[in-house]
Amino acid sequence: MRTTLVVLIAILAVLTATPASAASPVGFATEALGEDYCTLYETAGEAEWADIAVEPTVNVSGKAWTTFFRDGRICLGVEPFDRHLEFIAYDKDAPVDVERIAMPDRGDAFGYAFALTADETASIDYLTVALCRTEPVIGNPSQHCAGKIVITPPA
Repeated sequence: MRTTLVVLIAILAVLTATPASAASPVGFATEALGEDYCTLYETAGEAEWADIAVEPTVNVSGKAWTTFFRDGRICLGVEPFDRHLEFIAYDKDAPVDVERIAMPDRGDAFGYAFALTADETASIDYLTVALCRTEPVIGNPSQHCAGKIVITPPA
């Protein structure tokens, strides 16, 4: 009994001292065009599901940028709505966590990194990423989004 207890304590010490290992990262990229037809909102990055964690966790990192281009097209004389990136983690079809990040101004870019988590009784089966108009949000997810993609863990 004493030997079993010592072994369990040693295993717990190793698990808590070692950072969560992770599966292979899954790459993603998406974009959406603004209302003026010349402002392009883009993001690309990686999502990595933790293999060993008390709470199911997906670490997300990437870059977001906004560009203005003409390339011979006619731009409408309207100012595009502000946009944000919206990442939602799902357990089956129920949202368990959300992260919203404001998109940069035209000509700007920045990197981001965060973790989406679920409680220990749930899992994170997949994520969605979308570029959404920033407006008062009633409910979850946002109502006006484009470029929505689904990210699933590696097999």
